[in-house]
Amino acid sequence: MSNQLISISDAVIVRQENISTIVKAGPQSYQTNALSCQRCAEAGQQLLDEIERCGMSDDLDRRLAAYIEKTRKTVKVMNERRSPVTKLFDQVRSEFTMLENTIDPTKKDTVPYRITQYRNTYAAKKREEEERRRQAELAAQELIKAKESYRAAVEEDYRRSFNNLVTGCINELTNLNGSVTLENYPAVVDTLTGYLSKLPADWCPPSSVRLPYNVSPDEAKAIRNEVFQRILPSFEEQFVFEVDEYRTEILNKLPSKKVEMERIAAADAAEAARIKAELAQREAEEAARKEQERKKAEAEAKQKAELDKSNAEMAGLFQMAKAEQSYTPKSKVSKKIKVNDPAAFLGIVSLWWQREGCTLSIDELAKIFKKQVTFCEKLATKEDIFVESAALEYYDDVKAQ
Repeated sequence: MSNQLISISDAVIVRQENISTIVKAGPQSYQTNALSCQRCAEAGQQLLDEIERCGMSDDLDRRLAAYIEKTRKTVKVMNERRSPVTKLFDQVRSEFTMLENTIDPTKKDTVPYRITQYRNTYAAKKREEEERRRQAELAAQELIKAKESYRAAVEEDYRRSFNNLVTGCINELTNLNGSVTLENYPAVVDTLTGYLSKLPADWCPPSSVRLPYNVSPDEAKAIRNEVFQRILPSFEEQFVFEVDEYRTEILNKLPSKKVEMERIAAADAAEAARIKAELAQREAEEAARKEQERKKAEAEAKQKAELDKSNAEMAGLFQMAKAEQSYTPKSKVSKKIKVNDPAAFLGIVSLWWQREGCTLSIDELAKIFKKQVTFCEKLATKEDIFVESAALEYYDDVKAQ
């Protein structure tokens, strides 16, 4: 759009001859046209009264046709008479709107429009940058969560393997204690004496935890090593506490158990059964107590691991939340449609009809589809091609020529 404005001295509204035309010709043209309008309306009203009084006839129809023709000519003369004045008004309006359009941000090629386009482009660029930053931050958060979840799962897996090892050792010691007799007593003592007193130095079970998609094999290996080295001392301490102390406890009680077995062997059947039952009950109660203590310690360790996992995840998220937010211009994002195939308009109309069109009245729809309805009417008039639908009907619109 050109930025060249009309000078004030050349503007239609300030020219003296134009002001004179508006002042003098305007009222005169209006009065003359008002008189023509009045006379035409009065003549028409007389004809309407005659129609209502006498009805239509061939002679009256000819006079009506002549009146309509004269009315058309009168309207034309009235238009020509007021044209110089209204043309000036149109020019005045045009000059006002030209001033407005020159700085209207919505009008193409104006300076404000070009500035707006630069802002729109910049806003789109900043939005893309913000979206990339957001996606990167989201990926980083997901990686933190994945690593912490993997770390917790690996630790739980190691603890499960360790607990299975401890349970197996305790069961084996319990079976050894339960299998002792006077005949195999020396052999059982030797076996218990030589039994594992600490966690084997080469104990390192393989992890069965599934590797997250966003954690590399090297990162996963580093996490497993870190977790194993961190919890290994507690495993070594717990192994001694649960397995070695249980082994020592069994060894310390074996001499008294041997005495009990000797009493059983020397006693009669009834007394032997009683002593044997008491011994079995004490051992069962002791085994149950040990198992309860082991399960309690296992539950506490699991609860602590879950708490550590939750704290680590929250710490990671808070750290990401501290990231500095970049400036983003205020913008409004709207979806726009770019049609690549004419067939797409069928889908557009279909969706519009489902969401809005079906709720509108016939009059509202007639305004929206006026062009399409007119096309179908012309097609029916000229080529006898009709819309086949029970929801509409055709009728003859007869107009006098």
